[in-house]
Amino acid sequence: MSKKKFHICLNLIADPNWHGGSIYIHNIVHAVDKLTADERKKIKLTIATRDVSFIPDEIKYKIDGVYKETLLHLAFYKIIRNLPSFFRFKWLNYRQIDFYYPAGNLPRKWIFNWGGWIPDFQYRHLPHLFSVSECNSREMRNAHLAKHSPVLAFSSAHAMNDYITFFPEYKGNEYLLHFVSNANKQWLSQNADQVMQKYKLPEKYFIVCNQFWKHKDHETVIDALFLLKQRGITAYAVCTGATEDFRNPDYYPSLLKRATEKGVSEEFIVLGFISRQDQIQLIRKSMAIIQPSLFEGWSTVVEDGRSLGKTIFLSDFPVHIEQNPPYTYYFSQQNAQQLAELIELHWPSLHPGPDLDKEQQAFVQNENMMQEFARNVIAMAKSVSKRRNNF
Repeated sequence: MSKKKFHICLNLIADPNWHGGSIYIHNIVHAVDKLTADERKKIKLTIATRDVSFIPDEIKYKIDGVYKETLLHLAFYKIIRNLPSFFRFKWLNYRQIDFYYPAGNLPRKWIFNWGGWIPDFQYRHLPHLFSVSECNSREMRNAHLAKHSPVLAFSSAHAMNDYITFFPEYKGNEYLLHFVSNANKQWLSQNADQVMQKYKLPEKYFIVCNQFWKHKDHETVIDALFLLKQRGITAYAVCTGATEDFRNPDYYPSLLKRATEKGVSEEFIVLGFISRQDQIQLIRKSMAIIQPSLFEGWSTVVEDGRSLGKTIFLSDFPVHIEQNPPYTYYFSQQNAQQLAELIELHWPSLHPGPDLDKEQQAFVQNENMMQEFARNVIAMAKSVSKRRNNF
């Protein structure tokens, strides 16, 4: 008789305003797929989501099933939720899930084990970027997770330490889980020049891969382009990412106005939201990544840069320092002068990619990091049954 596989069901966050959430789940799938054959055969990996369009084909081939969360399923869970805890029998777990992740508002005692995830506490550190109602909503959600999560994952030690500070009464269920970006081997064989030409980009450019949200600090990039131009260096910054910020609808137009006033509107190139495949090729082709963000839970673009062996000009936010990617030069947050000086210093040695040797070295390292990431996810999932107050 074959032993039952350990069933991990991933809750795919289908939020068009936050693609980092779906990429996070995709990276877990890629990581589990990179386990040894003996390790992988012991795991059943599925995805539950309200919108299956957020699951690309390359992900579907690496999982053991997809659960479309219909209104009927959600109603079923709501009924169970309203039952007293001692009536939430495990036989109601008709999908035979051993661990569900990440969940948002489940009670501690549920029909299957589960874990929560808090990416960061940005609303606590930068409350002026949020409405009062949004701050309250996030605080309520995080307080529920703190109180009820059998295990609660944090992508960075910075966020985990914030949790211990903000919710000391619930300390003990936290789990540090650094995620890793997947380096797809097919990416390395694709023609980055063709993608660059598709978007009619200059041969030499830097790339900024951030949604146009205020804390991503595109202003510093614009100001650095201006300072470089004054020094006789025409540097181009190609920006990918959605241009809408529902919290600050005037932010993106203000950036375009700023670039025009500084005389760098041609150098500040906005592509908006593009496909992940194209974005990766443009990263490969770039001279370097610029990541000026003022706040991150664990920066996806930094991990993308690591997986591709790219040079990164990185703001000195504590999480960026914690990530500590190779080939990185740090500048003080919001300090355009330092960023411009760093670019000017390294300008002679910066060349358009791809750098095939660095990519190959990064790919080998990424394979090992992805396996470790997958093992940490599984270890977290299996730790729940050992924690108190659980089934």
